[in-house]
Amino acid sequence: MKIKESIYDAVNTMNLNELIFLYEQIRFFEKKKNVSTKKKPRFSIEDILEMTSSSESRWADAVIEERAERI
Repeated sequence: MKIKESIYDAVNTMNLNELIFLYEQIRFFEKKKNVSTKKKPRFSIEDILEMTSSSESRWADAVIEERAERI
């Protein structure tokens, strides 16, 4: 039996309370799926490290120097 058929059979044997619970779970997964796709970073940390590896300067020193100038 295929998975869809198994799911249909299981749903058809559920009572009202089980169906309500199942529907809430489905809605939860749909919301989670939508949220997780929105929060996806544009670049992975590996990509960033690769892009910045050719830089000969230390970015941390530049940030420290800039902050010192503000004081």
